[in-house]
Amino acid sequence: MSHTEQPEQGTQTVPQPLLRSPEPDECEVLLIRHGRSADVVPGSPESLDPPLHAVGVEQAALLADRLRSKTIHAVYSSQLSRAMQTAAPLAADRGLDVAVFRDLEEIRLGDWGHGEFRRRASVKDPEWVAWNRTGRWDGIPGCEGDDAFRSRVAGVIDGVAAHHAGQTIAVVSHGGTINAYLAHLLGIHRSMVFTIENTSITTARIGPHGPTVLASNDCQHLYDAVLGLD
Repeated sequence: MSHTEQPEQGTQTVPQPLLRSPEPDECEVLLIRHGRSADVVPGSPESLDPPLHAVGVEQAALLADRLRSKTIHAVYSSQLSRAMQTAAPLAADRGLDVAVFRDLEEIRLGDWGHGEFRRRASVKDPEWVAWNRTGRWDGIPGCEGDDAFRSRVAGVIDGVAAHHAGQTIAVVSHGGTINAYLAHLLGIHRSMVFTIENTSITTARIGPHGPTVLASNDCQHLYDAVLGLD
């Protein structure tokens, strides 16, 4: 048979290929956003690091219940209260400590920090609306910017994933942080592409052969994201 000829086709049926199974050298990463944070007065000391709202505490409990049967080998968190409070039940259920990394914290907002970003969003400030349409952080005065944000977040998550080949870890952080990491993985220009609900779970496999995103914004413990709240 010449190199251009194709082998004769048989009559045996062939099933549809299954989705790729995890490789033994991959780490499954559960990227989890913190629960709803407390209401704050912009500019107040509390606006620097708000704890969980009562609703957020309930969301964190529902998350822990959802994941109770899931094997998780390590739990990581940013140092901010809302993330650590969300991570605590996941770690306690498994007798684990929460490993804290400051570089998992939310975008460093510069002039729009201390609750100013939240204030502008709540009143649909024209500057905030114009910025929001860009899908990137670079337009905020004094903000650390997209490239720096992605780099610090990826440095932590890729680093810890490399130590957990064949295992599953939970990384509890923030909506912007998770979006930044996904944008890094997928090479997306916009840093805000994915809706990331409070306590939602975004699952990715990280390994030497490239990343695989299994699911994003899974919040079945709160509501069905496809059908909505109604």
